[in-house]
Amino acid sequence: MRKAITIVISIFITNSIYTQTIRNFGDLEIHTNGQIGFYSSFENDGLFYNTAGLAGFYGSFKNSISGSVSPLFYDIEINNDNGVELQVPVTISNNVNFIFGDFITSKNRITNYLELNSNSFYNGESNFSKVNGYLSKVNVHNFLFPIGDESYLRPLHINSGGIPASFKSAYFFENGTTTFSNNLEKDTDLMLISTKEYWVLEGEASTVITIGWNARSALQNITNDINNITIVGLDKALKQWTNLGTTDRTGNIEEGFISSTEFNPNNYDAITFGIAKSHSNILQKGYHYLVTPNGDGINDFLYIPELENYESNHLLIFARNGLKVFEQENYFNEFNGITGINISAINKNKGLPEGIYFYIVTMGEENLSIQGFLFLDR
Repeated sequence: MRKAITIVISIFITNSIYTQTIRNFGDLEIHTNGQIGFYSSFENDGLFYNTAGLAGFYGSFKNSISGSVSPLFYDIEINNDNGVELQVPVTISNNVNFIFGDFITSKNRITNYLELNSNSFYNGESNFSKVNGYLSKVNVHNFLFPIGDESYLRPLHINSGGIPASFKSAYFFENGTTTFSNNLEKDTDLMLISTKEYWVLEGEASTVITIGWNARSALQNITNDINNITIVGLDKALKQWTNLGTTDRTGNIEEGFISSTEFNPNNYDAITFGIAKSHSNILQKGYHYLVTPNGDGINDFLYIPELENYESNHLLIFARNGLKVFEQENYFNEFNGITGINISAINKNKGLPEGIYFYIVTMGEENLSIQGFLFLDR
């Protein structure tokens, strides 16, 4: 019988700021409960088919994963001050544990990315640990991409209406009208396009997306009315920015969330915020809730009545920066403003700060989903 082993690989060049590279030429596998820790770059030129166990990437120097063969990991975690650069596609079959540091991919080429299989999940994402580059998710219909840049987590949520498909996304804190085009569609109701940031999204199915704006989005510099904010896409064929419509919107001019109408991501080079000439009508307002945990018996916890019709559910709640602050399998009125997740920047006893939160809940064997916003008022 094969025994599970724990291996920590740490090879340094004496008196040098660089680490050596661990290179696999043959057949490397981590067995059940096995662990391997890389404190150096990993070059894979052989079979690395990891069906169990954990591979961790640690250290204080920027390392890389490269080679002629793309590795498959079961569980992977990162705790590296300067991140790990992916020079080949890297696939995860189970879990990604973000601790500190980013998985980094080239934003000039979409050929290298971190890929999550259909049953894969992640945890621990934050401003300090995320995917700075392209992330791919396979066979999914409801997913929040833990993507951003060097400084901030700037996630994008997709909901393809129950149709599973593959999607790939990245975030850019750059001027999209300079990178692509500043042309607006003819006879448009659009007045301005954000010049601060944009997302790239590829997808095999039409989807509704939700993105959030915050202080770095600087929308207050181009409008003073959130009802004029909409989501826009740069049409690949027309080379023009097009209004993708608004199904839901909440917040204030400094921070909030907005959801698009359904569109095909493969038809657009980039996605960002736009400002309409007049109020951008909300076509399909979502489920919104108020939580006031003050002990008066009114709205002391999050109550979603639709869940009573299903035997099972899964609830996720995210802060405005995309940080996951609550997760519950088979939720039943447990959320009262206290996070159920260890977050270093939040005092669990004091609870979450007042403000707007975005939630997603899937229900029943059919994985039906609803999403919306809740306001935590203390």
